[in-house]
Amino acid sequence: MDRLFYEATDLDRDARLRTRENWRELLLAEETIRIMICHGGDPLFAWPEDMNEHELVVVGGPALPHLDLEIERANWIYIGRQGGEAVIAIDIEPVISDRDDAIRRLGGGFGDMRSRMAALSEDEAALAAQARAIFNWHQKHRFCGVCGHPNHVMEAGYRLQCSNSACGTPHFPRTDPAVIMLIHHNDHVLLARSPQFLPGTVSVLAGFVEPGETLEQAVAREVFEEVGIRIKRARYIASQPWPFPGSLMLGFIAEAETTDIVADEKEIEFAMWVHRDEVAALPEKGINLPRPISIARYLLENWCEGRI
Repeated sequence: MDRLFYEATDLDRDARLRTRENWRELLLAEETIRIMICHGGDPLFAWPEDMNEHELVVVGGPALPHLDLEIERANWIYIGRQGGEAVIAIDIEPVISDRDDAIRRLGGGFGDMRSRMAALSEDEAALAAQARAIFNWHQKHRFCGVCGHPNHVMEAGYRLQCSNSACGTPHFPRTDPAVIMLIHHNDHVLLARSPQFLPGTVSVLAGFVEPGETLEQAVAREVFEEVGIRIKRARYIASQPWPFPGSLMLGFIAEAETTDIVADEKEIEFAMWVHRDEVAALPEKGINLPRPISIARYLLENWCEGRI
């Protein structure tokens, strides 16, 4: 089976260097340093979104002093080393809160990662997704959840430290586990539409894992809650980082024990059984499949081809 989108396969996270207080100076001294510029977690592209061009902007250390902004006040994180080259991401939102103003100063465009990321290489997308997840965590955890004091960014972005000496609670990046599952029965696959999907799109089912339950229990619960179907024991297939905003999608496959659909109208607009041989033809009928970069599409294509 192919590599999943957003999966970083050749990345040394270099955790030891993160703990060095002068990590930034050490990395900026390297000739091959690569730096992504972001705003609100979204990476800078060379062209505006309406030009339908999606090249990611990556600059070297010598270019930073020439940017029209106070780069020292930006949020910095160290992604790691890819192919031996260090990669840093800098989020300039703390310096320029207005995105349109940032675009006027830098050129290009930030756009929306959901629409632009698919045009990137797998390696670029993986780096941008990791940066987005960390920056989103920083934005949502500016204050200590224990005492309410501001947090300081530590360890190259991978630890937040409460500034209150009486508290001093460390906080670490949050990843929300979510299960996504392909349910099948006698060469038919269950496809459903959520109101949150793009127009005309159907997909497999998914949901977040609740405290106190196993992944397999979460699969069974979500399927029954959303479409009223009981399943046999779920089997794990693969996982995918999903930076919207910071989840880990855990992919499963399971066989249905019952087939009558009773959809939860708040979660599911409709659900249907589709024969294996008819899935590929759904777009011809005006029904769109999940995006190619998603684990949902990965599960669906591999099941249709008999690989899982």
